[in-house]
Amino acid sequence: MADSTHSIKKITLQSGMLKTLDDKSKCTTICFEGEAIPKDVLETLAKDNYKSLKLRYGDPSWGDPIQYDLMTIEDEEGTKIIEIFNRVILLMFNNTEEIRRAHRVIYAVEKYKEKKGITRRNKKVQ
Repeated sequence: MADSTHSIKKITLQSGMLKTLDDKSKCTTICFEGEAIPKDVLETLAKDNYKSLKLRYGDPSWGDPIQYDLMTIEDEEGTKIIEIFNRVILLMFNNTEEIRRAHRVIYAVEKYKEKKGITRRNKKVQ
């Protein structure tokens, strides 16, 4: 695992299908802190160089409803934010390595929502 992931303190992912951008507060949220951050998530973040990813990808006007993902990664250097609108559409029409890396970083955490059966908002994983 790359040294850059050793300093990660907290990872939060908000995601959902939105009718409008004003509905972001209705997203489901999963949060990992400290030792509770799964090893495979840290490995994916290192492998896909999360620090090099841009702040925003996609366009909210591409879909109805809007597929929305917002990942916040807190480490010793500060906070990295990755926001993606309509990720599946983005992958279909702009399937670059950078887009695939952004998808893998989001999915590394998103799959834990499914494993933990998280369906309500603001769930902290222990």
